[in-house]
Amino acid sequence: MEIQWPLLIFSVLLGVTSGSFVFLGVGELKGKFRDVRFLGALIALVCLGVGGCVSVLHMGHPERATHLLGNLGSGLSKELFIVAIMGIVSLAYLILAKKDYPVASKVFGVLGAVLGIVLPFVAGASYLIAARPAWDSVALPLMFLGGGLAMGMTLMAGLVLLRGKASDEGGFALKLALAGVAVMVVTTVAYVVWIAIAPYQAPSRSVERLISGDLAAMFWAGVVLVGMVAPVALTVLTFVKAGKGDAAQVPSPSTLAGLMFAACACSAVGAVALRVIMYAVGTSVEQFIYH
Repeated sequence: MEIQWPLLIFSVLLGVTSGSFVFLGVGELKGKFRDVRFLGALIALVCLGVGGCVSVLHMGHPERATHLLGNLGSGLSKELFIVAIMGIVSLAYLILAKKDYPVASKVFGVLGAVLGIVLPFVAGASYLIAARPAWDSVALPLMFLGGGLAMGMTLMAGLVLLRGKASDEGGFALKLALAGVAVMVVTTVAYVVWIAIAPYQAPSRSVERLISGDLAAMFWAGVVLVGMVAPVALTVLTFVKAGKGDAAQVPSPSTLAGLMFAACACSAVGAVALRVIMYAVGTSVEQFIYH
């Protein structure tokens, strides 16, 4: 299937918003990360807005986007509503981040975290089409969620470390980042396994294309090496360096933050590569039969 770049970019940016708000929401529950709430929420809101605008370009006539309101049961309509709700919550949290309303901030932060988990599922669920076997599994929205957690949490952890929080808050931020990249690895593997076992196998959507075929370079270099191994290695390295007992041996905040931003960038590259592969193997049963 032809790559739908507007939707691909939308899903990646949506993932950043998702992971960022899950990170901030957990921080609200723990009473941490106050120093990065505003900037984190701003980044999440910008990614949401840019992603939403880009996704509209997928339509032949973007000016007709409002017509989605006439079909509330469609996947695109559900995406529109969840993005709109997330936008409202993000804006409210952004405003509260500059104020001293701890209860309200916690409520909107936790609500944002819940929506952050729901967002990738709603976006991924629109791809669950029985006629495209390589897509028709919960493994696909889970893959969207895992990639978002990795990107958002490593980005937010980098912001925390950049503020010089290499001890208590920094350690907790890195634990969340480690959890994010771990979930990303598990969900990525789960989706690749689904491609291998999906029904109605055909050469165009076989796992052999990833292992040794025309998609092998993108899979091994983009998804495995850059998208999985690098983020895990960089996050573990940062965690080890930040946890050194001797303060003199701990790298500067900018160095630690740089490692996490690199992990975020690698996760983003992996997310893009995996989505390109997702489109490549997203051929339909009808296409296989009649062509």
